[in-house]
Amino acid sequence: MILRPLVFALAASAAVAQPATRSEVTAQRAAIEQRFEREKRECEARFSVASCLDDVRQRRHDALAPLVRREHELAAEERRARSVEQALRVREREVSASQDEGQKRERLLMASPAPSPASAAARTPKALSPEAAEQTRLKAEHKAEAEAAMHREQADTRQRRLQQRVAKHEARLKSRTKPAAAPLPVPGASAASSN
Repeated sequence: MILRPLVFALAASAAVAQPATRSEVTAQRAAIEQRFEREKRECEARFSVASCLDDVRQRRHDALAPLVRREHELAAEERRARSVEQALRVREREVSASQDEGQKRERLLMASPAPSPASAAARTPKALSPEAAEQTRLKAEHKAEAEAAMHREQADTRQRRLQQRVAKHEARLKSRTKPAAAPLPVPGASAASSN
């Protein structure tokens, strides 16, 4: 009987010679499951069923472990292949989109006249005079001061609301207090009075 698990493990390890495809993994898994079912039926005919079933389950687990690992490897390879294919498809779409964009730009450049120097000068920002720059700076300062005052006022309002909520909560807690309960009787005293 001791040789049987050893023979089973050796046969299982020899049978699991890294299957190359999912169908080979499935076939090997089916063979292991058949052996497991046959040994399970043999165990159920014996007197000590539990220990026999435990041994069979352990051998099944040991035999399936390399197959499960190989299934995970195959799945990882498939995921890598799919991601490479997806990256190639994305790259092709990007290239075609950039080519389309380039062709559109070419058509627009061919269709529109060259910009005149006057229109280019009109688009450049003009330098401000010192008085205008000072006015712009003062406006920005006033705006920043107004925003700061508004933020301070909002913070004060939030603080007042928080204090009101805390005070309301404390008042509710104070109004909820109950009178203290009467103390429990001493256990020894009740036993002595019943005698």
